[in-house]
Amino acid sequence: MTLKKTRSNGRATEPEKLGGGKSPESQIYLKIHAAIAGHRLQPGSRLVEDQLSEVFGVSRMRIRSVLHSLARDKVVTLQRNRGAVVAYPTVKEAKEVFAARRLIEVAMARDIVRAADDNALKRLKAHIKKEEQGERSHDRALELRASHEFHTLLAEIVGNRVIIEFLRELMARSSLITAIYERPNVSSCSHLAHANLIKCIERRDAPGLAAAMLQHIDK
Repeated sequence: MTLKKTRSNGRATEPEKLGGGKSPESQIYLKIHAAIAGHRLQPGSRLVEDQLSEVFGVSRMRIRSVLHSLARDKVVTLQRNRGAVVAYPTVKEAKEVFAARRLIEVAMARDIVRAADDNALKRLKAHIKKEEQGERSHDRALELRASHEFHTLLAEIVGNRVIIEFLRELMARSSLITAIYERPNVSSCSHLAHANLIKCIERRDAPGLAAAMLQHIDK
C-alpha cells in the first residue's frame, strides 16, 4: 500500500495501516521513500514526527528511527530547528553520486563475472521480471526501486559487505536524484539494459560487462 495523497507538510490525508512480514520501520521507510519518488512529497517538505506518528499509528521513537535511516541514505536531511525535510540533491551532488557509481560498478565487472554461478544468474533473471512488473504498474516509485535494486543485487553476488552497504546508499540517493531530475512522463526500460548486462555475465565477458555498465549508468 502506498501513501495517500500527501500535503506538503508531510501529513497524509488518511491514516495508514501497516501489515505484512516486514518491520513497521521498514514499511514506513518504503512508504515515505515511495511518496518522495512519486513526487507526492516534494524536496524541502517537512516530515513532522508527531504527524507521521499519528498517520502510521506508531510511536515517535519508531518514526525517529525511520527518519534517521532516511537521513543515513541521504533521502532526507535533519536540520536544527526544522527537524527532517526531504532532501534536494544539488546538480553537483548528483554528478558526484553517479561518478562514484561508475568507479564502483564498472570496477566490479570482473568480480561479478567470476562470482556469478547458476543460482546468481537465476536471481538476476527473476529480478528482471520484477522490473517489468514495476514498469507495467505505472508506479514510478516501485519502478525506480526495482531498477535500482538490480545494481545492489550485483554487489551481493560479489559478496563484499562494505561495497554492498556503500552501493545501497548510492542507489538510495540515485533513486531520489532520478525522481527529482527526470523529465516528466519519462519512459523507462531498465529491464532491457539489465538483461544485456546479464548476457555479458553469461558469456563471462568482463570487459563487455564493464563497457555495458558504463553505458547504462551514463544513459
